[in-house]
Amino acid sequence: MTTTRGTSNTNARGSSYQRRALTQWMLNTFGDGETAQCAFDGCPTILTAQTMTKDRYPIPGRRGGRYVHGNVRPACMTHNASHGAREAAEERATEKAKRAQRNARRRENRLTKTANA
Repeated sequence: MTTTRGTSNTNARGSSYQRRALTQWMLNTFGDGETAQCAFDGCPTILTAQTMTKDRYPIPGRRGGRYVHGNVRPACMTHNASHGAREAAEERATEKAKRAQRNARRRENRLTKTANA
């Protein structure tokens, strides 16, 4: 029995046959069957089965997005590697702002309660 350290997402991506089939589906759906253009606006990169990466969109991986039809689009390596980190940073900043608002409301409620007592 082999064990993995928990860092492998092989099961999430499927078998090699399933990954090849998904890549071919993307080439057929977003391109001409052999090539497809990067799905990011303004990117002129033409992708083949060897150069294409799968971008999980509209539901990203950190929110439980899966590698299935309807949740993947073709992306060049440059865009696929850069947008995930940027979106994660924006999400962290939003969560930090929400925590600050929640803490401010709690402080205000505590002050109100002590002033009324």
